[in-house]
Amino acid sequence: MKRFTLILLCLLGTMAQLWASTPDGRRPAPSDANIVGHVIDAVTKEHIPGITIQIKGTNFGTSTDVTGHYFLRNVKPGKLTLVMRGVGYLSQEKTVVVEKNKVLEVNFEAQEDAVNIDEVVVTANRQATLRRLAPTIVNVVGEDVFNRVNANNLAQGIIFQPGVRVENNCQNCGFNQVRINGLDGRYTQILIDSRPIFSALAGVYGIEQIPTNMIDRVEVVRGGGSALFGSSAIGGVVNIITKEPTGNSFSFNENLTFTGMKNPDNNISMNASIISDDNRAGAMIFGQSRYRQEWDANGDGYSELGRLNSRSLGTRAFLRTSDYTKLTGEFHTIQEFRRGGDHIDWPDHVAAISEHVDHSIFSSNLKFDAFSSDYKHHFLTYISGQIVNRKSYYGGIGEVTDDKGNTLGKIGFPIPKDSYGINYGLSKGNTYMGGLQYSYDFDHLLFMPAQILVGAEYVYDHLNDVMPIRNWITEKDSNGKLVELYPALDQKIHNWSQLAQIEWKNDMFSLLLGGRLDENSAVGKPIFSPRATLRYNPTKDVNFRVSYAKGFRAPQVFDEDLHVGVVNGEVQKVYNVPNLLPETSHSINASADLYAQWGSVKANLLVEGFYNTLKDVFVNKLNRIENGIMMYDRKNGTGATIFGANIEGKLAWNILQLQAGLTLAKNRYEQPEEWGQRADFDEKHLPIIFDTTDELGNAIKAVNKAQESDIITKTPSAYGYFTLGIKPTEKFNIDLTGTITGPMYVPHTIKFGSDQQPNSGYPEGFDETALKAHLTAGGLGEDAEIRIDELKKTPTFFDMGFKLSYDFDLFSNTCLEVYAGMNNILNAMQKDYDKGADRDSGYMYGPTLPRSAYVGMKLSF
Repeated sequence: MKRFTLILLCLLGTMAQLWASTPDGRRPAPSDANIVGHVIDAVTKEHIPGITIQIKGTNFGTSTDVTGHYFLRNVKPGKLTLVMRGVGYLSQEKTVVVEKNKVLEVNFEAQEDAVNIDEVVVTANRQATLRRLAPTIVNVVGEDVFNRVNANNLAQGIIFQPGVRVENNCQNCGFNQVRINGLDGRYTQILIDSRPIFSALAGVYGIEQIPTNMIDRVEVVRGGGSALFGSSAIGGVVNIITKEPTGNSFSFNENLTFTGMKNPDNNISMNASIISDDNRAGAMIFGQSRYRQEWDANGDGYSELGRLNSRSLGTRAFLRTSDYTKLTGEFHTIQEFRRGGDHIDWPDHVAAISEHVDHSIFSSNLKFDAFSSDYKHHFLTYISGQIVNRKSYYGGIGEVTDDKGNTLGKIGFPIPKDSYGINYGLSKGNTYMGGLQYSYDFDHLLFMPAQILVGAEYVYDHLNDVMPIRNWITEKDSNGKLVELYPALDQKIHNWSQLAQIEWKNDMFSLLLGGRLDENSAVGKPIFSPRATLRYNPTKDVNFRVSYAKGFRAPQVFDEDLHVGVVNGEVQKVYNVPNLLPETSHSINASADLYAQWGSVKANLLVEGFYNTLKDVFVNKLNRIENGIMMYDRKNGTGATIFGANIEGKLAWNILQLQAGLTLAKNRYEQPEEWGQRADFDEKHLPIIFDTTDELGNAIKAVNKAQESDIITKTPSAYGYFTLGIKPTEKFNIDLTGTITGPMYVPHTIKFGSDQQPNSGYPEGFDETALKAHLTAGGLGEDAEIRIDELKKTPTFFDMGFKLSYDFDLFSNTCLEVYAGMNNILNAMQKDYDKGADRDSGYMYGPTLPRSAYVGMKLSF
């Protein structure tokens, strides 16, 4: 298969060179055929900047400047179609005849697209397509939504669409994940400009690290997407499309939030765009700086939101090398420090609990588009990469006291060196990929117009993780040979892929059949992922779709498998057992997407049903505890079933815009799976205790066994959102937003006997008096700690916020926006956080921010 891939790459490369060249190998002489014009709002008659004007079927186009005018130079003479597109406006097409050495004026009156019927998306079939004609449902979150909800990073803005939820999984490090249709974040493939370079290592904190000022829009496809994008796209795909330069402009934004109404979270961002006079080259530059002070919800001295200090800088640029070719590049870097736990300013190794990660991330994309002279052939080649360097510390030494009961770690009472923590980590991740893609448009193939697409990709992912101090520790085996107790992890994944699809399509029907063949080195045999979709549009305003896709997830070591603290600074590592099979999924989606207009009222209703079965599900089972590290084995379980419905409605009427969504879902394992830990009991329901000693603290351990449940945790059966925008005047905006999260089951780790976990009442069936007597008789003392995990059912949360903004026109093309607002007005937050060093830092649920006020300003010209 690899040989076939190389042949295909060479063939496509040769074809691209043929199409991109003129017959004599030189650039054609300028035609001096120019098109000029303007774009105005059909209602207000005001000129609109930033509207794209493109020649249909090509990559050649421009955007209106700050005065709403555009200029296309040296256009190829002949008959062509101009396409006008802009965020918030319906697309328009005008067919014109261009003559050499003449200037043609073409003007547009843009009509508002209040319900986004004419959005352009690329994630449905790897080609730019109108959303209403896309073979699968693609939801789009753009700059308007980010502004409305005051989202400074991706995690804050992506939740405002159906089926998508973001949760914080750690009080210390703030690990976030995106869940689509209730599936764990590992089942979601995150792309940057359609490329899967967002590595597993970057994915732990990545959605909070991506600033919204680098994002043009985010496209979300729910359901299996492996047939297009490879491993880990079982739950869906989140495609981050970075901003492309559209004109000469600059903006600066300052946003200050007070977390919990007192702790500052300051964001400063800037964007600049420049385009050459002939529209052949352009660049967009963005930057952001953020500082968030740690926030402690219950006054125990341990953070619920850790400290953040980050910087990001990047650019996206293009160069139109000819009338038929375009080179596009994107690069960004993110530097981030985050620290949670107690005594944030202390060195990690003397804190009771510290989770500290220091990231340096570098990501880049480069692609080359080439069209044939008749625009029927399209060749695309691309390379992308991401480098992640992460320094970390996970763990802690607990509350240390001397033999007189004095708390150590203060003046006159130093912490002894033999108590220092050693859980430092160094993680490095390198992800590189390259590929070629070719498509051809048939005017007629069998029974209607069609497009074929074939491509080949190669992805290399290298993860190296070592805990340097622990890596020094050895012991002698039975033969007297020294062996490492904590060897470094070094994982290299190679994935060769071929994909092919054919889509018959017109305005009424589309039928797409395709598949992807992956050869993943972690699997050892080729994996075929087929895909089929059917779209039927009886009218422009009625869209029915049904789709099927098979997906897979390779059995590699993932992000949060690496030394993540649980309770009292415990560290965990997850290892794949031999002959681990990949997870596979079969996903079916069906939807009705309906649009309507009654006078000035415009509406959209989307109803989508989904059904997904998972086979050979990965489950983690505790193998042993060694010197403070919990060793888990990843094994194949049985399977799981996920099904439900997404409902979304949009309504626009004069000064009002309303959007709301609701997800109803049910997720269960086919058979109960082991999870967590529970103390073993004898026939009298008393724990069997034995004394084990470890070098880190002479800790008393209980004999534990796993418990079973068919519940997939942290998956509410109902959740939703709404956004409401009111514009009383042209300059004044009122925005109301909210999310609702229904009840769900959350795992909770308890150390009974610890006075640091006030929630740890003994479970039903325990005779506390008999238990203490048993422990005393065993020589352990009645205060010995026993670990027992439980599932807690959470309450329903309603998180509502508002934003007020006003625009001041300082000059003709200079605007100052000032705004203020509040998140989580009702302070709908978890009330039972664990306390102290023995807390379960992963015991988190509900909204990610407490009641928080913010103010800001944005200057743009």
